[in-house]
Amino acid sequence: MSTLPKPSFLISANFLGPVLSLDGELTNKAQNLVFARNGIGKSFLSRAFRYLDLHGQARDVDDAAKNLVSDESADGKGTFSFARGPKAMGTLSLNKNGDVVTPELDGTIFHVFSEDFVQEELRERQYEIDGEIENQIAVDSESIKIKDAQEALAKAQADELAAEAALRGKFDKEKLSELAEKTGINKQLKGYKELTFDRLLERYTDKPEPPKPSVADIIKDLDALKAIPSDPVYPDDVGPVPSDDIDLKAIEDSLGRITSPSSVSEDIKKKIDEHREFYATGTKIVQDEHRESCPFCEQGIKAGDPKAIIDAYVGYFSDAEEKHKTELRGFFRALLNMESALKENENQLSRQKSRFDTLKSFVPSQKDVALGDGEEEIKKLRDTLVALKDMIQKKADALTVALSMPEVDLAANITAINDLIAANNSKAQKLTRAVEKSDEERRDLQRKACIAFEAEFAITTWSDIETLRSLREATIAAAAALLALEKSSPSTDARTRVAETFELLLKEFFSDKYLFDKDKFVLKRGTHEMIRGPHRTLSDGEKTAIAFCYFVACIHRKVEANADYRKLFLVFDDPVTSMSYDFVFSIAQTLKNLNIADQGEISINPGQIDGNKHRRPELLILTHSSYFFNICLTNRIVDERKGAAFALHPDAGTHKLVRLKEYVAPFKEQLRDVYDVANGRDPDHRTANSVRSVLEAIGRFCRPDKSESLSTFVQHLAGDEGIAVKSVLINSLCHGTYYEETPVPGDLKLACEETISVVKRFAVGQLELIKGASEKGK
Repeated sequence: MSTLPKPSFLISANFLGPVLSLDGELTNKAQNLVFARNGIGKSFLSRAFRYLDLHGQARDVDDAAKNLVSDESADGKGTFSFARGPKAMGTLSLNKNGDVVTPELDGTIFHVFSEDFVQEELRERQYEIDGEIENQIAVDSESIKIKDAQEALAKAQADELAAEAALRGKFDKEKLSELAEKTGINKQLKGYKELTFDRLLERYTDKPEPPKPSVADIIKDLDALKAIPSDPVYPDDVGPVPSDDIDLKAIEDSLGRITSPSSVSEDIKKKIDEHREFYATGTKIVQDEHRESCPFCEQGIKAGDPKAIIDAYVGYFSDAEEKHKTELRGFFRALLNMESALKENENQLSRQKSRFDTLKSFVPSQKDVALGDGEEEIKKLRDTLVALKDMIQKKADALTVALSMPEVDLAANITAINDLIAANNSKAQKLTRAVEKSDEERRDLQRKACIAFEAEFAITTWSDIETLRSLREATIAAAAALLALEKSSPSTDARTRVAETFELLLKEFFSDKYLFDKDKFVLKRGTHEMIRGPHRTLSDGEKTAIAFCYFVACIHRKVEANADYRKLFLVFDDPVTSMSYDFVFSIAQTLKNLNIADQGEISINPGQIDGNKHRRPELLILTHSSYFFNICLTNRIVDERKGAAFALHPDAGTHKLVRLKEYVAPFKEQLRDVYDVANGRDPDHRTANSVRSVLEAIGRFCRPDKSESLSTFVQHLAGDEGIAVKSVLINSLCHGTYYEETPVPGDLKLACEETISVVKRFAVGQLELIKGASEKGK
């Protein structure tokens, strides 16, 4: 039965030193190679792997946040993750605030060669090898029981994978048909992207209840949204009933006040009451204008009966009785005005409710919302107004009698109707916003559809899900049974294995120059002990080589059982520091031929590698050295044909892993740096050196006769080629001036632009290659 290809390794980091953001994908091959120039952030990635290594050894990692998180992190947080496909092999969550470090491992055993390893394991011990190794390694037995257990595990895994593949395929198919096609959901919607079969299994340990609403209900709601009119009639806001036009305290005082009746005859009073406004207006004109004739009939009013009658009118309107009645009429009129306003509010509420009920049917989230009709509140307020009017009328007919306010609460009635109006307005406004933002409503429904689909799928396939879980339990049980058999088998001493592997590798690197005494656990120079000590005897390159050999031997210190050898992931961070080419080549060949048997034997014999019982370990090589990188490609330490070689470089605030299918050329990297700055990228600490290197290379290869020095070449450019160099940086480099101040960005950019002009003149083909690579990378 063919097996599915393994997913690729994924590496991501946020705010680790200079690495502000990285989401990189390596190959799915066991060995990958990454080149990075100085200052890019490689060492921080290596250090993150080292902390996962330390955590796996149950060692203290409390200083990880302080040592890893970028100063640029606004909240002091950083993350690191290394995964194979969706499965995280190791993660770090870091927070400098409080030195919070949360490491997680999935069982992977990280083993990291780096400057930190050399410092802690060898340099601090002055290269005296630590012989305090007490752990025992459980070895596999070739007994029939273990073979049977292995076969049982293989069958359990196959059954589990088959059941999972069937269910996963059904899930993905129905997800597409029920959601993507029927609801028109955007596949980039977060809820849709997060909807996975794995999450379903994690979420539902018990069979869920049918979701409300169901997917079918949500599809109907989505169809209703589509039917919203192109020019909908929205419900208008209703204004409040005014509450400050009625002075209840003044009304109460007026009702309780006793006013003596006027001395004017009842006939005149009756006549005035029947046409009050007429008499009041005429009397006022006579008084204000001192008229000698009636303003209406022109009859003289200065003598006889007319004068007496006019005087009676004037006297009446000046009496307390008429003033009291005028006051009561004002109160009555204010109550009438409120009744009119209340009627208008009643009409507006009715119109608002009608429009609301029509429009809400199109919006699923609003369809169950109802507006109050205000019938009860309006009736109570209207009854209160009538009661007040009746009492005022009663008082007007009996000014000599003190009356009390009726048992009503006008303020409470007004508050009640206004509260209802405010609540209705809020609902109407929310409906209006929902209609105007129907896209948000649609997305919300689509999110609910994702949740409902997940529950419905779990319900309909619950028996299959339970079967899959049983198969998984069977796989776990079979694996546990095999592990128990392996650990119950005879064990061997890890110290012995470390010594044997270390001795093997020292022989490969140094022949008989340096030997390892396995009994005393000490390095010797030939057959003699190093009187001065290894740290004063060994060269820097030899120390690096010995550290590399010891690191590989220390693999045995990381495992508890033979099965653990397949859990190893090795990381090598520049294992060639201070080495000459012969040592560099030896390191490369060792990495190429290194293989580990199922029984734990470490070998560098390539003839033993069979991909089964003897396999090359999974490993990641990180390096600044272009020479070492190119040797690794030449000798196929990684498979460049499968794209397993990468370059790590920053790009507009993020870091990227770019596949490399050719050797790393320093000139090409430096020219790319100059080109990018000339075209808008901010210069950095590498830029000045790149300018100098590119100009010197162009001069020496294109005009060696004019390039005795950079100064001579620049003079040639100005005199014979018509290229004037104005950059302070370049002129300082030409005259050998020590540049005491950091070059300003503007001058660095000018230097890059002038350098590109020189390249265009002498080596335009190189520039075209850089341009082509930049275009492909976009």
